[in-house]
Amino acid sequence: MTEVVYAQAVDPAVEQAHAHVLALFREDPASYPAGLDGVCRAARDRLGAMPVLDPRDPGAWASYELITTDVQTLLAYLRLTGVPSGEPESFRSLLIRVLRYLHEADEGKLGVLLAEAVHRDWAARWGESHPHTLEAAERLAACLHAQGDSEQARPLFERVLGSRAEKLGADDPATLLAACHLGACLNQLAEFQAALRLNNDTVWRCERRLGKYDGTAILAMGNLAGSLFGLGEHRMALTMYRDIAQRLRRVSGDNSLVTLAAEANVAVTLHQLGDHEAARGVNADLLPRFEEAAGKDYSGTKLTRRRLEKNLRALGRVEADEVRGGIPQF
Repeated sequence: MTEVVYAQAVDPAVEQAHAHVLALFREDPASYPAGLDGVCRAARDRLGAMPVLDPRDPGAWASYELITTDVQTLLAYLRLTGVPSGEPESFRSLLIRVLRYLHEADEGKLGVLLAEAVHRDWAARWGESHPHTLEAAERLAACLHAQGDSEQARPLFERVLGSRAEKLGADDPATLLAACHLGACLNQLAEFQAALRLNNDTVWRCERRLGKYDGTAILAMGNLAGSLFGLGEHRMALTMYRDIAQRLRRVSGDNSLVTLAAEANVAVTLHQLGDHEAARGVNADLLPRFEEAAGKDYSGTKLTRRRLEKNLRALGRVEADEVRGGIPQF
């Protein structure tokens, strides 16, 4: 069987911006209006002017990898010169997208480092309760959560939710998204009863305010299914996971990462219920789709391989051709 080779191309506009920023810093700062401060502002504005790429799209990750190197360097210079990193709005939004990319692309460790720096800068400039600072706090918490450090993520998620509920109201879309984040955090902390109460309320609010096919509503339902799974209600969780996968296929496509992750939850639950053959079938279908979507080194791909191996062992089968490339040794 031919192995999938996953390659990404950097967006030409990103390559041009990268080259421009390098050229700016190679010049003698004394020759530039306002010296190094001017160079920093010009580089900041040039990066902020790039086309907006979706950080959740694996096809954009090569571009974001290059953008991230520029952002890391520029942030250091901005702190050195005192040039604000939170303005203009185009650069501030770019920083949030970079942090989202690092979370989505399994680069949570670097995401934590950058998010801490951005959050610290914005808190000093605007205060802890400012919407921009809260957005940085939310990204920091998401990266901590992705790294498995939900104990540190929890107070950040709680602060974001509390502040948004107070300022925007409990049913504002930003507040509902914050409730989803906290609900996922409580699930990871195995506080399933508290998570169940929060997630059940969030699902109700989301579907009433946003509709059942909205991304936040689907996220809330996934959290609720996770709480039920954690409490041992596996059949109820399976029904919900299958509904979620159907919704995501409709709104995001068959092979988006969120759809694939939803189908992975179906496979996990089937295995937990003892239906190893059905779980094997789902995982065998998922593996090449994950590889094609995000590459063989993506966490979702690796986890699918592990689940498929686990299914086969439960069935008493270890045929190498049932796992693409053989059963891996992780």
